[in-house]
Amino acid sequence: MNTFIKTIALLLFINITFSQEKLCDFEINIVTDTTSTRVLTDEIIDENVFGNSTSFLTFKMFEVDGVLGVNFQYLQKSKDFLSPICIDKNTKILLELSNGKQVKLINSVNLETCNELQYDKINKNNLRILSGFFYFTPENFTDLKTEKVYLIKITANTGDINFVIKPKIKSEIYKTETTPDTYFIENLKCLGI
Repeated sequence: MNTFIKTIALLLFINITFSQEKLCDFEINIVTDTTSTRVLTDEIIDENVFGNSTSFLTFKMFEVDGVLGVNFQYLQKSKDFLSPICIDKNTKILLELSNGKQVKLINSVNLETCNELQYDKINKNNLRILSGFFYFTPENFTDLKTEKVYLIKITANTGDINFVIKPKIKSEIYKTETTPDTYFIENLKCLGI
């Protein structure tokens, strides 16, 4: 009888352990015999709420016919002046990994894009939104499957933007909880990588 209870306890433990894996949440998931387009929903990677200023960074991974990339969006909101940020064809996103290696993403667009200043009259806030599509390069790509990301650097032509990645974020804006440092570990599986 004691062996039976131990066996049941072991099976329950295994079931609970493997059921903790993240479910894939797709915005688009179209796969045919010749093409594939899969886009995950956006997830908060960094959030900063301080005084009159708020900023957050979201990632949305995608795979189109075997090409893998990230759509990022960086939103800033403040009662104070916000400096412009511009990206161009030379802009890169560098992911610093826990093993000391870097993974580079390159900009998919050849034109300069800036986060134009907008004004929210109702809440009296200045707003700037920067977004872009970046593709992975092959070097150190496999490390993303097992290594956590601790720093994200966007090399904008108006100056670098650094994001120190936290293990867990309880978002005040989205009202969700995410684990940004394991974003790629969790989501590459969803895209079959």
